Amino acid sequence: MQAWIKQYSQTLSPAEYHFQILVLLAAISYLAYKIWQTWHQYRFMADTATSRIASAAQGYTELKGIGELIPGDEIRSPFSQRRCLWYQCIVEERKNIGKSTTWVETGREVSDHIFYLQDDTGRCIIIPEGAHIIPSVSYRWYGNGMQDKARGALRAGWLSGFVGLGRYRFSEQLILVADPIYAIGFFKSIEKNADSTDHQQRVNELISRWKQNPRKYLSAFDMDNNGRIQRDEWKLIRRHAAHLLRQNRQPLMHHTLQQPELNDQPFVISALSEAQLLQRNFYRLLVYSVLFLLLFSTLVMALQTAV
Repeated sequence: MQAWIKQYSQTLSPAEYHFQILVLLAAISYLAYKIWQTWHQYRFMADTATSRIASAAQGYTELKGIGELIPGDEIRSPFSQRRCLWYQCIVEERKNIGKSTTWVETGREVSDHIFYLQDDTGRCIIIPEGAHIIPSVSYRWYGNGMQDKARGALRAGWLSGFVGLGRYRFSEQLILVADPIYAIGFFKSIEKNADSTDHQQRVNELISRWKQNPRKYLSAFDMDNNGRIQRDEWKLIRRHAAHLLRQNRQPLMHHTLQQPELNDQPFVISALSEAQLLQRNFYRLLVYSVLFLLLFSTLVMALQTAV
């Protein structure tokens, strides 16, 4: 191989030789970055234990469950109009640039709707903004006009998709309702404030029960011992009842999973399982490493020919 590289290098002008060396350096740098990125994500997913929603610690967390729409919400893909939790829809147009034909992206719509991840202990609101998302289904089809973007719903035009006919190319990626979801990101629980009207009603109900046995519950508030509860004493009773209810109230929590504040912590939402993601990252890491070693060896031999 070294002999072939030396022979090939001799056919290049100095400018062409240096340009190709720069291309090799750029490719090697890119592969080095992809190796680091893939390994980094692999280690975070492999080393982070799966938590239950109800007992998850605040901070970087891994969750598994079923994806569900938030009640009253309706998410549909702009292309196929299928109900889903998340979508990405891309329009590309075939254009002639010089003597070659290429696809140029002319439109992209990505869902930013929140949805639920539910396990057997509770629900967590998934905020997908900024996440690396792996869909459950991906479609691609072709058409001669923008009106053909809805054909993917019927899986029409499969022959045109195979031979690449049509001026436009449409791509649709979806996570569907009830898909199994794997997610890793920043977990945060927010206490929901109780409705003030409901709180006052519960205070009134508690005081009504106390009135049924005033000697047991209200006599302690008869400050002047005259056998009657005065206006100021009723204020104390209401304050005491509200305090007891606040102490005994179970807090209502909204759990959320969102993009971590630290850039080195991956935020992944996937319709593939953790085992599938780890396997895919391992194979990618293997391919990137082989290509890196191949290109690095080529660069070293190319530089040796210039000596």
